[in-house]
Amino acid sequence: MTLPTSAIDLANAQQNAASDPNASVFVSASAGSGKTKLLIDRLLRLMLPRQNPHDPAGPLIPGTWPGRILCLTFTKAAAAEMAIRLQRTLGEWVTLPDDRLDQALGRLNVPTSARTEARALFARVLDLPGGMRIGTIHAFCQSLLRRFPLEAATNPHFTLMEDTDASLALSEATEAELGRLPASLVEPLAAQISLVDLLGLLTELRFSSQSHDALALARTDRETLRTKLLRALGVKAVPDGDPVLAACTDIPDEDTLREALKTMLETAPTTAQKRAAEMLDWLSHYPPERAAKWSAWQGFFLTGKGELRKNAGASEKYAKNYTSTVDRIQEEGRRILAVEETRRAITLANLTLALLRTAAPVLETYSTGKALRGQVEYDDLILRTLGLLRDPGAAWVLYKLDGGIDHLLLDEVQDTSREQWRIAGDLTEEFFSGVGAHDENSGPRTVFAVGDYKQSIYGFQGADPEAFREWRQTFEKRAHSAGALWREPQLTVSFRSTTPVLSLVDAVFSHPLAARGVSEPGQAMPRHESARPGQGGRVELWPLVPRAIEGEEDVGEPDPWAATRKNVGQISPQQRLADTLARWIAAQLLQPPAPGETQLTPGDVLILVPRRSAFVRALIRALKTADVPVATL
Repeated sequence: MTLPTSAIDLANAQQNAASDPNASVFVSASAGSGKTKLLIDRLLRLMLPRQNPHDPAGPLIPGTWPGRILCLTFTKAAAAEMAIRLQRTLGEWVTLPDDRLDQALGRLNVPTSARTEARALFARVLDLPGGMRIGTIHAFCQSLLRRFPLEAATNPHFTLMEDTDASLALSEATEAELGRLPASLVEPLAAQISLVDLLGLLTELRFSSQSHDALALARTDRETLRTKLLRALGVKAVPDGDPVLAACTDIPDEDTLREALKTMLETAPTTAQKRAAEMLDWLSHYPPERAAKWSAWQGFFLTGKGELRKNAGASEKYAKNYTSTVDRIQEEGRRILAVEETRRAITLANLTLALLRTAAPVLETYSTGKALRGQVEYDDLILRTLGLLRDPGAAWVLYKLDGGIDHLLLDEVQDTSREQWRIAGDLTEEFFSGVGAHDENSGPRTVFAVGDYKQSIYGFQGADPEAFREWRQTFEKRAHSAGALWREPQLTVSFRSTTPVLSLVDAVFSHPLAARGVSEPGQAMPRHESARPGQGGRVELWPLVPRAIEGEEDVGEPDPWAATRKNVGQISPQQRLADTLARWIAAQLLQPPAPGETQLTPGDVLILVPRRSAFVRALIRALKTADVPVATL
């Protein structure tokens, strides 16, 4: 085996290993490393004849029929791009001279004897009913539910519900049910959140598969639900009645606490003496009167931030001389802190219970309305497909699907939710068991997944990077138990960025604390290489923009003897940064190009921001003021 001598050779070696049609592969691919090309190469190699890894000198394994390959991507745009690039490649193969086609096949490790099959692939894909099965997982679920509506208990003529329609329907269901609910249930929520906040929480509950059990308990067994909520919040023993009254009634070793306060009253400085007198006065009352003044009692021990006062509010010197006195008062402070934590937990549990009791009828009305209108949401597609595949009577569905899929390809798996992973697992369960794992006429059935752990949009549409790691291990175990080939290559060569940019990225994430947030547990960040080593690049780290100084003027120091011709005001840090960027970009656009380079144009400049904010608007204004053309997305 020859070692790669350049970044291009390394990239080719990595992609050849990842696109091996005889192996199930889980690829970790960095940004710009050619994931789309890899997917296309994998599709091409699956559809073309290939060597048998167990008998290289024997007959070739026939290519897989295109209709038995399923490729699921994250977005419609990615699916369209993949389909277009695949069709373009197959179309070029039809007219390529034999020598150039042989070179193209050689780059894919496909024998040149497959030249005829390669030219025929274009027509074979075109003749495929519905074309290649390349699409989003939602589109696949939609087609599956339409194919098996009876088994999925779904209206076969369902329509997809857009977000605006869903928001409107949820608002109508909320308004209808709030009028029917008792005031005692709604008022605690109304005191804490607005109607807009309530709709946002209802939307989260509607999309959360983990809330279904809680909503069911809210309808049938509220006390059990409340107990579970309190346990989740760390409250093991819930006091009967008011926890504050219970805390005021039963003070452990109250006599020793009184003695400690009397000692402080006689020996402490004036401020501490005053506090001790007030505390003794509080202790002189009966429990109901104490409870009425609970805020004053907790204020003796806790700060405004809810933290325990240091040395019971006394000085360091006093705490050293009267250690036992301060310790006893601090002990009561720790009890008060625990009582306050219990109070907050009970309040939160009661509000959560009220929210769930409110949400249950609202979401039931919302779901009933959807069913009557024959509408389905995108999340419904996933959940109903998962239910269809896992239903005890779904053997017929799995049989029909198992006979139609030999290879599953998954793109952008770092943004796949746990429910979507379960669908992929159910679809491929027979790939690695019994006679379903291998067919002498078509080779082994395989799973291919490509993604990047550090690029996960955590929480978006249920994306969970931990599921990425867990399902990789699941597929690896399945492959090894079936004796199938398994590979986990990494694509570390970037075709997008130059060496200076990649060097900065590697330097930043070489620190363990920085790498912890973007790398898998127990794994170091891979070193990146550029496929464009000869091309230049530059990374500049600018100093932070200082905050506006009180009284600082907008444009220099005004002349006190000159009449003001325009408004003069202060500059915010956002505006200062926007002006600095606009001036720098305008100056760069006017710079003459270096020999052999082209003139920089506004379209060559890309500005990335974390989110749309006031700074973006300020930057657009500054660029337009500097006569720099600007377009926003």
